[in-house]
Amino acid sequence: MKFEPKTIILKDGRSCTLRPTHPDDAAEMIAYMKQIAEETRFTLRTPEEVTYTLEQEREILGHLLEDNGSVMMLAEVDGQVAGNCSISGMGYKSRVLHRCSLAIALKKDFWNLGIGFAMITYLTELARQIGFEQIELDVVSDNERGIKLYEKCGFVETGKRLRAMKYNDGTYADETIMSKLLK
Repeated sequence: MKFEPKTIILKDGRSCTLRPTHPDDAAEMIAYMKQIAEETRFTLRTPEEVTYTLEQEREILGHLLEDNGSVMMLAEVDGQVAGNCSISGMGYKSRVLHRCSLAIALKKDFWNLGIGFAMITYLTELARQIGFEQIELDVVSDNERGIKLYEKCGFVETGKRLRAMKYNDGTYADETIMSKLLK
């Protein structure tokens, strides 16, 4: 979905632009996905699983830009991708059209600057414009910083998914399911 870019001032005084992703962002998005997968164990992918070609990523970003039921937001600071956040519908069956899921990730250098809160706040506005009535997300249960951010944004815990993630070392992590009602 296309939306108006928004500029925010970060806690360190720098400007950050929240804007739609564009197919021209493909190379930087691939590098970004690999970097965040290396920086935290809270993402679904490992760095080796980021295998999109430039053309595939361009196609994905182009589709998202034209999809009026999904939003992919990029946070840009000093000309580089700091993070991204997205919402997408839960499906096209009538009984789930009111729901969307949220995903967010930031490069470690941009944690604790207010970007995550600003992206989720703006995406919540856009979700309402689309007509969604609730936003849902899954978060690794020991991601305390993430859970605090989501609670600050109005999300509440609605359940747990045991052993939802299995890591290469054989350990597991549970997921906390959270929701925010918009209506």
